[in-house]
Amino acid sequence: MGIGGIGISAVQGALHAGATTVIAVDPVEFKRDEAKRFGATHSFATMDEAADLARQLSNGQGADSAIVTVGIVKPEHVGQAFAAIRKGGTAVVTGLGGGGDAVPIDLTELTLYQKRIQGSLFGQCNPTSDIVYLLDMYKLGALRLDEMITRTYSLDEIGQGYEDMHAGINLRGVVLFD
Repeated sequence: MGIGGIGISAVQGALHAGATTVIAVDPVEFKRDEAKRFGATHSFATMDEAADLARQLSNGQGADSAIVTVGIVKPEHVGQAFAAIRKGGTAVVTGLGGGGDAVPIDLTELTLYQKRIQGSLFGQCNPTSDIVYLLDMYKLGALRLDEMITRTYSLDEIGQGYEDMHAGINLRGVVLFD
């Protein structure tokens, strides 16, 4: 849920982890199209549509995991991810919200279905080993970082970069310091 730089990385990570079905969710059509270019098998504008497909493809069970990568996480995002996962599934939250917000989850599902909500900081990376591994993947062409850069900006264009980011027209904008 959320196909910006982190979300498109999650799409690639899911594929590298062996996922055969990857459903991307973003209200911006450009980002949904890009997610498919990066390997998502399906894309939708809403979590409800994505959760319906996940249940259809899994005999009513739901997704193995749902990764929330929206810029500002709202309680309903976590609730939607939690509702979309199967018994024993995991909803992963990568972003921050306003702080102190209550998350609307069904406590019966939490206990009886043994669902999990997991926070993730920097993808739970071990920099000593993981950065070297990711660099090797990049050098081999298995990790598509260059393709994630939608546009570059000079330092004088940084305001435009922020406008483009808020307009949802970039996966990743990069400021070049020349």
